[in-house]
Amino acid sequence: MVIAEERREPIRSHKVVIRGVVEGYEVASLEDLKKIEDRIESIQSEINALRNQISELQKTLNATNMRLERLENFLKSFR
Repeated sequence: MVIAEERREPIRSHKVVIRGVVEGYEVASLEDLKKIEDRIESIQSEINALRNQISELQKTLNATNMRLERLENFLKSFR
């Protein structure tokens, strides 16, 4: 017995901007979208600044650990 495969058309997608009210849900206005976009950009810049700070702190911590290791080895040499 052969089972016939059902062929389906691929779902097409379209970029759409909807304004107003859709089925009882309020849709963001262009001004709202601009505010959201600005907020996202500011958050992304804050995240990038924090990443840079973390990177600098990691470098400082690594340098401090290296100095501590050298000091420990120096002190161990007096045993």
